[in-house]
Amino acid sequence: MPETIGPAIARDRLSARLRELRASQGLSPAEVAERLDWPESAVEEMESGRSLPSPRRLEELLELYGLDGPTAENLLLLDHIARSRFWWARHGMSEAYQDFVAYESEATRIGVYQPLVVPGLLQTRRYAMAAAATILRLSEDDPGVAARADVRLERQSRVAGRVAAGDRVEIVAIVDEVVLRRRIGGADVMREQLDHLAEQAALPHVTLVVLPTGLGGHPGLGGVFELLEHEDDPDLPIAFIEAATGDQLLCGAPAQTYRQTLDALRTTGRTGADAAAFVREIRGEI
Repeated sequence: MPETIGPAIARDRLSARLRELRASQGLSPAEVAERLDWPESAVEEMESGRSLPSPRRLEELLELYGLDGPTAENLLLLDHIARSRFWWARHGMSEAYQDFVAYESEATRIGVYQPLVVPGLLQTRRYAMAAAATILRLSEDDPGVAARADVRLERQSRVAGRVAAGDRVEIVAIVDEVVLRRRIGGADVMREQLDHLAEQAALPHVTLVVLPTGLGGHPGLGGVFELLEHEDDPDLPIAFIEAATGDQLLCGAPAQTYRQTLDALRTTGRTGADAAAFVREIRGEI
């Protein structure tokens, strides 16, 4: 098991392994529950990843399946990592958003389509504060506004740290032209933000795509989304949709559509040096 996995992937691996172990014993969830005197729902929730087994219950499962030695130790380690409280747990975010940030901290490709604001991983602090204040309809000195900005900057710092350590991380940021022209925070904040965006677009691990307003219809018209992909599990993309009515996290097959949309958008707009030049052109008009 790689040393660098975090709680989100550890939880997924643990639940998958528990399903495999039960199946290898020829047991149904109901039979496991009966033998251990548990409610059947407890087995189903552990195997789906909706909940983690307590250390005591995990030991009972390992005993039932006849496991010890390195295999048992590996499962106990996965359970320990999955229970770890990381920095994002202290910010009072929704459960779906916390899961998204957990998966993002381990993703090898982070893709985002944003027709409204600059993507969070590429925001300056002043822009993040102004955007959060506008969305929340609060003043910029409100603690809730600062908390949102802090989360964005912490996410940026974590990605930058992984890149500096040599981890494979790719950011694909796709924005509509209107995002570059919408003066969130005023002219000074926006000039600073566009300078930063052009600088970020020049980094080897960042791909910026700008969709000009003259483009007309394109596959992104379905709305905002972020897509996370992991090198060690390429068939399990994770899509995150953040909305005022509630955040939503989609895993596996339901997220495949967003992967296809991201790939299509990546070849639709202005990218590379052309996108960076376009950003600077708009910045010069402010």
